[in-house]
Amino acid sequence: MRAAFWRFAHRRYQFRKPLILVDVAAFSWFAFFALVYGAALLAGWVPDVMEALVGILLVGGPLTLGVLHRRIRIEAAKSPDALYRKRLQANR
Repeated sequence: MRAAFWRFAHRRYQFRKPLILVDVAAFSWFAFFALVYGAALLAGWVPDVMEALVGILLVGGPLTLGVLHRRIRIEAAKSPDALYRKRLQANR
């Protein structure tokens, strides 16, 4: 799984820099829906199974995307060939 992630990161960001705007958008989306669902839970709302699944997707999906994109951005900032080296290291 790790090798596939770094292979994807290298293929996608080989010739362009990862944008910080994607991180900001993902974390803003996460914060908004975490706040909405947190306030609803504090107000006494009890979700059924389908509402809980949608809530988990709306909160957990962007958080996961933001964290993974941030890892790519931090690794790419180390050097121009850092993603390639990380890809080779993950394949071993």
